[in-house]
Formats: sequence, C-alpha cells, structure tokens
Amino acid sequence: WGFRMSFESPWAFALIPVFLLVFVFSIFNKRRRYGIPFSSSHPLSVSRKSLRQQLLWLPQLLLFTGSILLIMALARPRERLDETRKVTNCVAIEFVIDRSGSMAAEIENGNRLERRIDIVKRNLIDFIEGNDKELKGRPDDLIGLIAFARYADTLAPLSLSHDVLKGFTEGLDVVKVKEEDGTSVGDALALAAARLKAAAENNDPDKGYAITSKIIILLTDGENNAGKYTPREAAELAAKWGIKVYSIGFGGTAYIEMNSLFGKRRMPVGSAVDEETLRQIAQITDGEYFQADTAEQLSQVYTAIDELEKTEIVSYTQYKYRELFVNLALAGIALAAAGIILDSTFLRRLP
Repeated sequence: WGFRMSFESPWAFALIPVFLLVFVFSIFNKRRRYGIPFSSSHPLSVSRKSLRQQLLWLPQLLLFTGSILLIMALARPRERLDETRKVTNCVAIEFVIDRSGSMAAEIENGNRLERRIDIVKRNLIDFIEGNDKELKGRPDDLIGLIAFARYADTLAPLSLSHDVLKGFTEGLDVVKVKEEDGTSVGDALALAAARLKAAAENNDPDKGYAITSKIIILLTDGENNAGKYTPREAAELAAKWGIKVYSIGFGGTAYIEMNSLFGKRRMPVGSAVDEETLRQIAQITDGEYFQADTAEQLSQVYTAIDELEKTEIVSYTQYKYRELFVNLALAGIALAAAGIILDSTFLRRLP
C-alpha cells in the first residue's frame, strides 16, 4: 500500500491489546475449567496423537486471526487515488525570459563558468518550487512562461500545474537559427500583459480562484532591437491593465568562444543591458528594476521579488479514496466463522 494508504479510524487499533488480554484469559480459563485429573498421564504421553488432536490449535488460530482482521477493517484502511488542489486567492505571474544568442555567454559562478540561460533556468525553478534556503516556492500561484529572441513565444500558459511548467523551463535554450536571433523586449512584454489580462477577465472567483494581483518578471541581458512594440508602449499597456513589471538586467562580464589564429578562445565581453529602458518599464508599471551581474546576485533578486509579492493564500486540497476495509472484513468474518465451526464440530473438545 505504501504512503498512499491511511486509516480513517486509527483508534480501532487500541482494541488489539484489549482483545489479546481477553483471548489469553479465555484460553487459560477454559483449560482450567475442563481439565480432568488423572493419577498418571504417562500412558497418554506415549500414545500416538490422532489428526484431530494435532489440529486442536487451529480453531483458536483462525478465531484470533479473524478477529485481528476485523479490528483492522474497523480502522477503515483506504488508498488515496487522486488529489485536487483548490486555490481561492492567488498571484498570476508571467515569466518573460530572454533566450537570444547572447544568453549563451558564460559568466563566473564560483570556480566554474556557466551559461547565463542555465543560471536563469535554475533560479526560475527554485522560485517556483522553493529551495533549502530563502525561497519557499509558489504552489498556489498561477504561473506562465514566455521566452523571446526576435519573436516572443508562449512556452507554458498560466497554470497551477507547475510540473508542466518545470518541464518547459528545463527544455528552454537559446535560439539556434541566426534569422531568429534578436531581442524583442516590447513584443514579449506586450504578449505577457495580454495573457494576464485574459486570465483576469476569464476568472470567476465563485467557481475557482481569485487573482489578487498580476505581475510580470522580465529578464534580459541586452536591449530591444526587434519587434512591433517598443518597451515603453508595452509597459503602458501593462500599466493600463493593472499589471506590475519587475525588470531584471542580467549583465556583468561574460565570456564567449571566438575563432582566432590559435583556435577557439574564450574572450571577455562587457554588458549590453539597457538599464535605462528597464528602469522605465518598472517605473511606468509601479514595479521595480533589479541589476544582477552574477549568479548569486540573480538568486538574491528572485528572493527579493518573492518577498515583495506576498498575498494571503486561501487553499484546500480534495482527495479521492478507495475503501479497503470490505475485503478485510469479509476475510475476518470467514476465518472467525471457520474457527467457531471447527471448534463446535470436527475439533470439538470433550467434555
């Protein structure tokens, strides 16, 4: 059964010690009551026992086992088949992640170099699921994921099913086709705002959850150079629809591989983050701008945003169970009945 099994009435197990005492006392008292005195039991000890004599213990064992099974049935064992988490208040969060070619640049992370995109993915999952440090996770929030380079794409819709979101996050990578490279901050921001607006409009608190606030967490390592919307236009749309934007500039010194006369070499490159535009986006939407130059600083940024976006969560979980007591009860009744019948017929003791 494993960890999915539970007992609805575990107090029934308290009857087992009481039953054991009564059972042992009844056996002892029965032997004393029906004992017959003999001058010598030696002739009986050397005589061969019949099959019935050899099985005299069987009715008691059957009755004992059947009674234990009946007590277990009384405790109502059941197996959990499914669970449904219901949330009445939540925050709707759209992650907007830059996946342009520059996000493949490596930065120092401790004693090793790691790609920016990989650091971002790890921190995003920690934000959603929590870690062993400051982040507790966001299990009760609607979370979606949009990635962008030259074009913005919805990778995961807003949902409470974060396992799906985690899978899309782990599969996120930089663009491989040169024609798709670029940084369309405005288009990605506008798409995220539209998704949040639609979620709020279709939300019915009486039938599900109430969205208490809508936020976008935008991360990029560059500046807007593609797309239909400018970052300012997209930010004004978000502000109009009551959406707050936390913008993150993930810059710092990075290293890229370049071909040289001596083969491929790692060359340091500076940051191309457009801090002024990211600050403007945050200011227009009443959000906040964060600058992160290292993996540790990015982790601190996500922790700070997690602290800023707290809401009173009202949630409950519904479970579906399969009752298991019926088979135990039937087996217990059958064994106890067999013990009583044998004790009264084939294995009856005389006197």
